Amino acid sequence: MKPKGNGLIELVDDKSQDTGFFCMKLVGFLNKERNDQGIIPPDLWEKRFNEARTGVCFYRNTCPVYERTRKAHPRQPQQLTFNF
Repeated sequence: MKPKGNGLIELVDDKSQDTGFFCMKLVGFLNKERNDQGIIPPDLWEKRFNEARTGVCFYRNTCPVYERTRKAHPRQPQQLTFNF
């Protein structure tokens, strides 16, 4: 039987609700956009990662991972429903 946490102490094997996003291809694309000082502007880094996290990656036209995913999961038409 697995022990259950009571909220007072944290169990090591509890599932974490933190789900992060990281893409090595995105980092590679961002490395090509370094400025004159050789650094990636922090605002650009945050903007590009937020776009990719929501599924609208700026580099989707050149990314092989995005292309593979698009081919594996073709878009299916969906009927929109409105609950009033």
